[in-house]
Amino acid sequence: MKPIDLNQAERLLIVKTSSMGDIVHASPVAAALKRAYPHLKIGWVVEDRFTGVLEGSPCIDRLHQIPYQLIYFRTFSRAAWQAFRSLVREIRAERYQVALDLQGLIKSAIWGALGKVPVRLGGHRMREGTWLFMKRLPIPDLPNQHVVLQYLEATRWLGVEQPLPVEFPLFIPEEARQSVRTKLLPLGITAAFVSMNPSAGREWKRWHIANFAELSDRVEAAFGLPVVFVGGPGDKPLEEQLHRLKQHPLRSLIGRTSIKEVMAVVAQSAVHICGDTGTAHLAAAFGVPCVALYGPTNPDRTGPFGQRAHVLYKRPMCRRCPPDRCLRRECLQWITVDEVLQSIADVLQDASTYACSFNS
Repeated sequence: MKPIDLNQAERLLIVKTSSMGDIVHASPVAAALKRAYPHLKIGWVVEDRFTGVLEGSPCIDRLHQIPYQLIYFRTFSRAAWQAFRSLVREIRAERYQVALDLQGLIKSAIWGALGKVPVRLGGHRMREGTWLFMKRLPIPDLPNQHVVLQYLEATRWLGVEQPLPVEFPLFIPEEARQSVRTKLLPLGITAAFVSMNPSAGREWKRWHIANFAELSDRVEAAFGLPVVFVGGPGDKPLEEQLHRLKQHPLRSLIGRTSIKEVMAVVAQSAVHICGDTGTAHLAAAFGVPCVALYGPTNPDRTGPFGQRAHVLYKRPMCRRCPPDRCLRRECLQWITVDEVLQSIADVLQDASTYACSFNS
């Protein structure tokens, strides 16, 4: 296959609808394309629950939002079909010439096809018969190559010179930063702090909540840094458990922040601690030290990308089963509080780490 010359194209559509971490991992593709082709207008199809990750990015000119709750949970309602048709018309109106699908699923492939994009390309993994809707780029699917690098391989076939820097074109408005400072003040936080996210999209990606409670108490005692918890509205039960389990007062913004504000909290942290979840990738994108706790999934492939990410996992102790066929799902729980505390201590050895960007 010959590389496609985008010098002759004016509009390109990226399709990566979910989830937070996957969208962060794919975002350097937009940066690489915009750097190589400044004239190119780049659109992105994304579920509205993750729009905040990409809003304001200097490398994305248009966001096409899928109304997640409406289309996926009220699929056969009149409102869902109206929203669906409206989004299709919106994409068609942009007259994209090339679509790059980095999701590789039916739920992503339909947008380029129904949007009447003439050239539709798929990334390294195409499933669910998506080959019927687009042409697969000849990208090797290497099990231990990070997905950030595999996504960027797609740009090679779009005429972008290699190698190229990995840039995460994410944007945090000053309003979100100021809002976070305001919300942290009643919690007694005016300087360096540690952030923790006890949640994850699936149960087997969650370290026990009692461990997070103990860890936060010990971090505050050992390093004199306040710990603030973040999470979505659906994580309120975890907040209640933390309140019962912690010995020190609970500082929590769980359910009280937008995605942009979560991004601001993570970006201003001295260190971020979490499981296999999207905030790990936000921390890596912002260059914030991160201690991420992994279970069955392969951190070499889908872990936080970059030198400041510290991943703890015990997978070599088990039989390395695929996450979707892992029967016991115990390996994440083999990680001890002592081990995580030691990793945090290693991160904080650099005194400059304490000088978080609270006032930036």
